[in-house]
Amino acid sequence: MAPLKALRRLSLAALWMLAATPAHAQQSVRLVEQDIKAALLYNFLLYTEWPAPQQNNVVVCVYGRDPFSGRLASMVGRTVNQRPIEVRSVAEIADTDTCALLFVNAEERPHWPQLHAHLEHASVLTVSDYDGFAAAGGMIEFTRANSRIAMRINRRAVTAGNLVVEDRLLRLAERD
Repeated sequence: MAPLKALRRLSLAALWMLAATPAHAQQSVRLVEQDIKAALLYNFLLYTEWPAPQQNNVVVCVYGRDPFSGRLASMVGRTVNQRPIEVRSVAEIADTDTCALLFVNAEERPHWPQLHAHLEHASVLTVSDYDGFAAAGGMIEFTRANSRIAMRINRRAVTAGNLVVEDRLLRLAERD
């Protein structure tokens, strides 16, 4: 029995060491970061005003691969201004026309110029987490400040899209 106990302890120690490796810790931080970003996207919906709605649902879109690993699904069924939220993945620029909020995966950065040209005056709140997104005409860019998630808001782009971002959101963000 003693060798079996020792083997169990060794196995548990190995599992603990594996769990404590930097790769696992980095993955855990990434998961927490994506949870925070997903929650912030919901708050962006709450603190942004769109012109008269064109449809009954508030459509949240992800352009490209979903970096949230399905975390946005928790928004489905919630409401914003008494309108239910729907979440979609989109792969074609034309599919973005029905989006209220469009998260552009950082991997899609090469497609941003064409996407931006298509949406430049549309009332679609554009969000991404790649460096330089706001400077390239995006509306909200997730950034890092003091090891925390922060955001940069491009007010010119928001205004061009006929959107209004409430002051309480503006106070939390860097502005251009």
